[in-house]
Amino acid sequence: MHQAEKPRGALGVVMGWLLERGNAQQNRATVEALEPPPGAAVLEIGFGPGHALEMLANTRPLGLVAGIDHSELMVETARRRLARRRGSAALDLRCGEARDLPFDDEQFDLVYAVNSYHQWPDKADALAEMAGVLRPGGDLLLSIRDFRMEGQFESPGKGATTALEAGERMKDFGLQVRTREVVHSPRRATFLVRGRKPGPSRRVPSTV
Repeated sequence: MHQAEKPRGALGVVMGWLLERGNAQQNRATVEALEPPPGAAVLEIGFGPGHALEMLANTRPLGLVAGIDHSELMVETARRRLARRRGSAALDLRCGEARDLPFDDEQFDLVYAVNSYHQWPDKADALAEMAGVLRPGGDLLLSIRDFRMEGQFESPGKGATTALEAGERMKDFGLQVRTREVVHSPRRATFLVRGRKPGPSRRVPSTV
């Protein structure tokens, strides 16, 4: 498997650093859009070196910072990073796959993924798992990159198509879906696809 998908070994350490730099704008835009209630339990799918989790834990009073990633190296990297940089929240980072989440049903107020949805081989199964561990009134958010010019990692506009498809899949699980576009530069944008699980909510109304 390619290092960008599953960092490992000495090269994986370098790749983790490159992934953090490459995703920095997208991580920031995603965290700014997230709205976990005070004391929330949050789960990130494919957290890599833990940059987004750290930013979220440092800007919101969370009760549980959890995540799953299929790279053992990234799990260890993020654990070290978040050991002292998560406020008073509990920490639960595990190695595994999005299609088989090792968490209880309706355990989380917020479940999200940044720039990893396009890599999942079983997208419908993964979304079903994410919706299952989400509490009523909670949010599932997919942050999807979109390149605007040729010569990048994927064809221009592919992210927009992926975001549309993701939103339709999320509706299949009964989520109330809204999508917002964040433009970073003429070369790149992020689509934030938010699905809210029906039920009583502990949060303020979303602007996304």
